[in-house]
Amino acid sequence: MRLKAFMLLCFITVYSCNSSKKSLSFSEQSAVKPATSLATITIKGMACQAGCADAIQENLLKIEGVEKAVVSYEEANAIVTFNTTKTSTTVITKTITDTKVKDYIYTIKNIEIKNL
Repeated sequence: MRLKAFMLLCFITVYSCNSSKKSLSFSEQSAVKPATSLATITIKGMACQAGCADAIQENLLKIEGVEKAVVSYEEANAIVTFNTTKTSTTVITKTITDTKVKDYIYTIKNIEIKNL
């Protein structure tokens, strides 16, 4: 009986040690970098930098999770760095198309996503 109890105790100890190695400690979890992506979005419908592009950029920077946004009228695009755990390309593109400056309508022509 003692032998069975001893073997059971050894098994539990070994199993506990192995399973703790598989999970990250709290300090290791804190060091994990959040998922960041870079979106290059081609925008149609902008008429100028000072009105259209700047208004879109300002709205993008209000989104939680957007780390950086640069909108260029000349390049007809937005380059957005964002945390994928806090926002998505759907939210970003909707923000662009929902931006209102006069009667301009902005549409998304293309999106390229790169994981950083």
